Amino acid sequence: MQSIKAKMLLWFGLTLTVLLSLLAATTYWQAKDTVIALTRELSQEVLAARSAELSRLMQGYLSDVKTFASRNLIRRGDFVEIGMDLQRRAKGINPDYEMLFFADAQGRFITTTGAMGDVSDRRYVKAIMEEGRTEFISEPVISRASGEYVFVVAAAVKDDDGKPIGLIGATVLLNTLSEIAGSITIGGNGFGWVADHNALVIAHPDPKMRMHLNLLRASERGFKGVEEIGRMVTEGRSGLRAFERPDGSQVVTIFNPIPNTPGWAIGVSLYETELMGRAYHLMRNIILLMVGILLAVLLMVGFISGRIAKPVLDLKKGVEVVASGNLDHVLDIRTGDEIEALSGAFNQMTGDLKEYIRNLQQVTADKERVEGELRVANKIQASMLPRVFPPFPDVERLDLYAVMEPAREVGGDFYDFFLLDDQRLYFSIGDVSGKGVPAALFMVITMTILRNQMVQGGSLEQVFHQTNNMLCSENVENMFVTVFTGLLDIRTGEMEFVSAGHNPPVVSRQSGDFSTLDAPVNLVLGGMEDYVFRSSRTILEPGDLLFLYTDGVTEAMNEKGELFSDARMIEAVNGLKGVGVRSLIKGMREAVGRFVQDEPASDDVTMMALTIKAG
Repeated sequence: MQSIKAKMLLWFGLTLTVLLSLLAATTYWQAKDTVIALTRELSQEVLAARSAELSRLMQGYLSDVKTFASRNLIRRGDFVEIGMDLQRRAKGINPDYEMLFFADAQGRFITTTGAMGDVSDRRYVKAIMEEGRTEFISEPVISRASGEYVFVVAAAVKDDDGKPIGLIGATVLLNTLSEIAGSITIGGNGFGWVADHNALVIAHPDPKMRMHLNLLRASERGFKGVEEIGRMVTEGRSGLRAFERPDGSQVVTIFNPIPNTPGWAIGVSLYETELMGRAYHLMRNIILLMVGILLAVLLMVGFISGRIAKPVLDLKKGVEVVASGNLDHVLDIRTGDEIEALSGAFNQMTGDLKEYIRNLQQVTADKERVEGELRVANKIQASMLPRVFPPFPDVERLDLYAVMEPAREVGGDFYDFFLLDDQRLYFSIGDVSGKGVPAALFMVITMTILRNQMVQGGSLEQVFHQTNNMLCSENVENMFVTVFTGLLDIRTGEMEFVSAGHNPPVVSRQSGDFSTLDAPVNLVLGGMEDYVFRSSRTILEPGDLLFLYTDGVTEAMNEKGELFSDARMIEAVNGLKGVGVRSLIKGMREAVGRFVQDEPASDDVTMMALTIKAG
C-alpha cells in the first residue's frame, strides 16, 4: 500500500506539473499574440494621429509663408524695404522657426535677423525659380545663419503679372520634430522618431542619432535588421518590424509615412521585454495559482491515499488525459466518498480554469483597447481646438487665449474661434449635457455645424436657428448644448452675440470691475425645433476685456460639497482685472484649484478671454 501511495503521489504530482506547464505555455503564447495585436493597434492609432498632426503642422508652416508671400510689400520686391519689414517682425514669428527670409530671383537673401547672403545653390530656390513650383518643403540642411539643423518651408512671391520674383521661406528647427516624436508614449520606454525619404533619421529623442543614423546603413553602427525598415521607408510603405540594438536588446518598431511631406515617415519603437511584460505577469499568476492547487491536492492525497488507492489510480488516469491539453475532459468516478467529491472538484477546477483564462484574456484586451482609444480620442479632441497662443500673430490689435480641461479622458466642453475675414472674428464657447464619449461626440457635431453655418454666411440668429434644427433632428438621446457665440468687428469693436442658455460672460470696461454682459435669454441648442433665437449687440472699446466660461468653473466643488459659485468667480476675476488674457486665464485656473484642493474635477472646465488692445 505504501508503494501504491508513493507511486500515486509521484504520478499525480508529475501529471499536475505537466498540466501546469502546458497551461502556462498556452497562456503565454495566447497572451503574447494578444499583447502584440493590441500594441500594434494602439501604436498605429497613435502614429496615425501624430502623422496627421505633423501633416497639419507642415500645412500650417506653408500657410504662414504663403500669407507673407501674398503681402503687397513683399510682392513689390524691394530688397531693402523687405529686409526692414522682416526685421520689424522678428519677435512675432512662430517659435518653431529659426527665422524668416526673403530670397530674390538671383538667390540673394535677407532674414529677420538681418543676415544676408546667397542661397542660389539651394534646392528650394531652383524648385521655385526654375521649375515653377509655388511651394516647397526641403530636406534637412545646415543653416548658413546659425549652423543649426533645419528644414526650409518656402512659397513663391509673384508680381502683379504672376511672374515669380523671389520666395519667402521659413527655416524650421529640427528640434520641433524631435519634440513631437519624443512626446509619443507607448508603454514605459517607447520612443518616436522621424526619417526622411533617404531613410536618414532627422528626429529622435537621442541627439546622437539625429542626422547621424541612416537606416539603410544601420549595421555599420551595430544595429541588426534595420535595413529592411529603411528600405520600406524609402518606398513610402508602413509596417511592423523587429530589430536588435548594439547592446543586444530586441526592439519592435511600427512606422507610417507622413502626408504632405517630401517622403518622410514617423515611427515608434518599443522594447520587446516591455511588450511582453503583461504576458509574463499573466503567466506568473497562472503558475502561482496552479502551484497552490498542486500542493493542496498532494496534501490531500497523502492523507487519505491508504483507503483510496484504487480510485486514486483511476483519478490519475483521468488527470493524464487533462494534462495532455484536453481541458474539456470530464472525470467519471463514482465511489460515494471523498474521491468522488475530489473528481467533481477537479472537473469544476478545469472548467473554472478555462473560464478564468478566457475572462482574463478578454478583460485584458478590452481594458487595453478602451484605454488606448480614449488616449487617442483625447489627442484628437485637443487637436480639433484652435491654437490659442498666439492665435493671430498678424492681427496686432487682437489678443485672445482659451483653455479646455476635460474632467475625463474626453469632454463635452469646447471653444472655437477664427477670422471670417480680415475684419471680423468669430468666437464661441459651449457645454454639452453629460460627460464622456457621448458628450464628446455631440460636442464635435455642434462645433462642426456652427463652423459650417458661420462660413456659409447669414446673421447669428439664422446660424443658431439652422444649427438648432440640425441638432434636434434624430436627437434620440435628447442631448443639448449651451453655447455663447460672438461676432466681433476688430476695427470698430462692435460685437453681435447670441447666448443659447449659456452662463453669461463678464466684461471689464477700461480695467474696471467685471460685470455681467446682458444678453437675451434663449433656449439651449438641441432643445426644440424651429426655436427663434434673439441676438444682442455691444461695443468693446480698446482696453475692455471679455471673459467667457462654462459651468465647470462656477460649479467646481470642494471636499465640503461647496460650489465655487458665481460670487466667488466674480471676486476672483476682479482680483485679476488689468492683466492680460493669458494671465487672467492662468489666475482663474489657480483660483479654482485653490478652492477644490485635491477633489477630482466634477465637470469639464473651459475658459476664454479676449481684448482689443489700445493703439
